[in-house]
Amino acid sequence: MDALAAEAFLNATHRVYGLTLRPMSLGHAFTLEAIGSPFYYGNTGNAKELQLAAWICSRTPLAVPSMAGFRAMIWRMGLPVFDYETELRAWRIYAVDHVSGPQFWNKPAKPGESAEPSKIPPAVSTAVRLMRLGMTEQQAWATPVGVASWYEAASYEAEAGVRLDIVTDAERLAIIRAKSKQAAKE
Repeated sequence: MDALAAEAFLNATHRVYGLTLRPMSLGHAFTLEAIGSPFYYGNTGNAKELQLAAWICSRTPLAVPSMAGFRAMIWRMGLPVFDYETELRAWRIYAVDHVSGPQFWNKPAKPGESAEPSKIPPAVSTAVRLMRLGMTEQQAWATPVGVASWYEAASYEAEAGVRLDIVTDAERLAIIRAKSKQAAKE
């Protein structure tokens, strides 16, 4: 079995800043992207941005990220006891656990061939494809990002009758070894 598939489907419980996070779903990803969270893009932000990302991912998918209520006030009062670097590591583990979709081989574009990227947010496109598979809108938005990616890939293979060129675990290890050897030479 592909390690990334196992990572996407078999998850632990994650806590960041004392909040129990829900699996990072399409709805959470959409919300993080909508507010421009650096954590959506895999970048590092500041403590306030990480706190907001954790708050969003502890709520139901597509919930308005309001921190105005009594529960949020009580939670914010306890924030000074947390170490940012520790919480950042916990966030990164959480993200990897829920966003592990299949890894595809990148093929160079043929001369004169270029696809214009869609203007539709990726989470919306994925949610629509999941609904076409029979999920309700609520189920689609609640689907973890990595799981949704695997469903999309499996659906494409089933419908198109072709096999996607997915990087295997053995190939990933070979790539890592080759990069290590290259780095050692430099």
